[in-house]
Amino acid sequence: MSRPVAIVEAGQETITWADGTTEAVSDTYVRLSSPANITGIPALSLPVGHDAAGLPIGMQLLGTPLSEDVLLRVGHAYEKTQPVRELARA
Repeated sequence: MSRPVAIVEAGQETITWADGTTEAVSDTYVRLSSPANITGIPALSLPVGHDAAGLPIGMQLLGTPLSEDVLLRVGHAYEKTQPVRELARA
């Protein structure tokens, strides 16, 4: 599975996918961040909103080697074009 997943409850150890397979939470989360960690390419995570349960959602951007400046400019441009999304509290 190479799908993003929202945050899980504290203490939850596995995720069950729609097809019934289960996987460790740590394996699920690491899969999408490990390419940058292993290769050393720059990566940037940006908050992009909330899911239906009100949990935060992030977007990960990956750059090319030594392109931190470009990656930061792209992230900044995204943030400038998006409204600040505050989660309504009950």
